[in-house]
Amino acid sequence: MNINQIKYVLTVAQSSSMREAASKLYVSQPALSASIRELEDELGILIFERSNKGITLTEAGHEFISYAKKAVSQYEILEDKYLSKDKEKAAVFLPMEKSM
Repeated sequence: MNINQIKYVLTVAQSSSMREAASKLYVSQPALSASIRELEDELGILIFERSNKGITLTEAGHEFISYAKKAVSQYEILEDKYLSKDKEKAAVFLPMEKSM
């Protein structure tokens, strides 16, 4: 499981279709479907029920979504704090190499 897969699931859950979610994520629909299917296989749960009428969240999917939202929120806090665009601040904390 990786953060992109979690973000994919959240986007699909908020979209009206896999195609719409793929467009929002700038990935192909087959790649998105494969990534989510891989995550479901890894976790041993079915997140989405798929039919010719579209996709819906399963009961396990609803539970996964509640945890996924929290995980992505925390991940974004970490990104903001430690992967900020101002890399100079981070450099202050790196040890300096000793000259020979």
